[in-house]
Amino acid sequence: MRTTDNRRVVAAVVVVVSVCILGPALAPGYTLIGDLVFTPEQSFLPWMAGLGAGLPRSVPQDSVVALLSGPVPGWVLEKLALAVALLGLGLGVARLVRPAGARAGAVAAVLALWSPFVAERLLIGHWSLLLAVAMLPWALVLADQGRVAVPGAAYRWLLVLACASLTPSGGLLLLLVTTPVLLWRRGSAIRPRLVFVALGLLLQLPWLVPAVVHPAPVVVGGAEIFALRSEGFGVLLSALGTGGIWDAGSTPSSRGTALALALTVSVLVLAWIGRHAFASAVGRPVATALFVAAAVGLTLAVAGGWSVTSPLESWPVEHVPGAGLLRDGQKLLAPWLVLMAGSAGCGAAALGRRLAARTGDRLVGVLVVLAAGILPLALLPDLAWGAVGRLGSVDYPADWAQARAVLAEDPAPGDVVSLPWSAYRRFSWNVGRTVLDPAPRAMPRTVVVSGDLAVRHAGQVVVVPGDDPRAERIGAATDSPDRLARVLAAEGVGWVLVESAGGTVTLPAGAMLVLSGDDLRLYRLRAPEPPPELVGVVAVIAGDAAAVLVVLGCVTALVVARRRNRHDMHAATATGW
Repeated sequence: MRTTDNRRVVAAVVVVVSVCILGPALAPGYTLIGDLVFTPEQSFLPWMAGLGAGLPRSVPQDSVVALLSGPVPGWVLEKLALAVALLGLGLGVARLVRPAGARAGAVAAVLALWSPFVAERLLIGHWSLLLAVAMLPWALVLADQGRVAVPGAAYRWLLVLACASLTPSGGLLLLLVTTPVLLWRRGSAIRPRLVFVALGLLLQLPWLVPAVVHPAPVVVGGAEIFALRSEGFGVLLSALGTGGIWDAGSTPSSRGTALALALTVSVLVLAWIGRHAFASAVGRPVATALFVAAAVGLTLAVAGGWSVTSPLESWPVEHVPGAGLLRDGQKLLAPWLVLMAGSAGCGAAALGRRLAARTGDRLVGVLVVLAAGILPLALLPDLAWGAVGRLGSVDYPADWAQARAVLAEDPAPGDVVSLPWSAYRRFSWNVGRTVLDPAPRAMPRTVVVSGDLAVRHAGQVVVVPGDDPRAERIGAATDSPDRLARVLAAEGVGWVLVESAGGTVTLPAGAMLVLSGDDLRLYRLRAPEPPPELVGVVAVIAGDAAAVLVVLGCVTALVVARRRNRHDMHAATATGW
């Protein structure tokens, strides 16, 4: 009974902290910031399955969102995604260190949630990466259970891996960190475990097949833009504190003050005190795999941020296909976040017990744990309540629904191009927050947008070129109406969507105004040539089908096992056993 009560207390702490972090982001409406873009309705389009010219960066997450957004409003999906990411991370870290006690679990959960990593990923809008990181501690626990053949554990490991695999980085993260645990030499028969690893690889096919079928050209230059960034006390301390995201606009202001240094040092001290207790709680396979992953991630992240070693990491990112997944230095710190939070939680609990034993006052131990839990809240205050309101919710203006209706009902052919020619927007109705252009997800046709990314780096604005050849050809013609009209027609574009987000707009020759509103204008062009033929459709569908079958097979196996257990229990009761 006491164990159940302790778990409820830990769960309550996680819920309260998550609500304090998200705050206004949980209100009805859309939190549009950075890459966090949900729309009222999202149609399933070929590019969402990776059938486009660019890299499959958001595959299969956009396919899943599109399939769910019909019966479920987009803002509901957004709230669920954010809530599951934070609750999953807090509860997962607490579950990982459960053998160390409820106090260790509660502190570990707070330290994982109220961290620079979570703050900066929320402000840049990387919800699917946060979801993947939230799945990491669960995957470690399940991989360790699957190693010793706990019934159903390996199937649950696959389902957790499937959630993380909504983004390529997430799928690779969990595979690389947890597969060594599942295949640890001491365990059950190795052959079934190898089969589960192979099934885990099949879950990566939805993004891996498009990446092979539609290889985008490797972009030379710009790797240093996404490297780990010093937040005031050097790259190493930023990394140890789980901060240092490449986008300065997504960094809480307190990260440049002495509060950040105090938080990093305090958590490191607690983690050092609790290192042995953490290793004992999670077991040798999990501790070893997590330590190695954290050490490698830290090394790569710091090396990319130091000018002396950055060329060693920039070269493969800029010249080796697929190595671009490593260019965002901070996301390599995900294993370190879990390791540090778990160890520090165990350290706080151990320190409390020691002081309580020395003083003979149990209250002292409680106060130590409370202080450790309050520490990150006090030293990272600008994460509270949606980063002090930055994660507030808004509604799309009516023009967006009207433009969607026109494009859905008008028989005129062609894809859509979004102008002004910029990947990100600052809408007045979105309180001036920078957000990825919502048009590709809001409209029922394929929308071509700029893939170039303008970033302020070292006091200068640097443009990182995109990887979509189709967008590159259109972007090169945006300064001439006649040339733009010819290029759009050749690329299969029959519509122009102009967003009132600032910037100059060059309309193609012959554009006919169809919809005029305060926020959007929609133009029809002359009949274009057929859009580029989709290549590799069969291969992509086969990869998606394989992943879906793996998920369905896991769910079926778990349901059958549960019914069998219930049947066996009823049979045992009926026979008097």
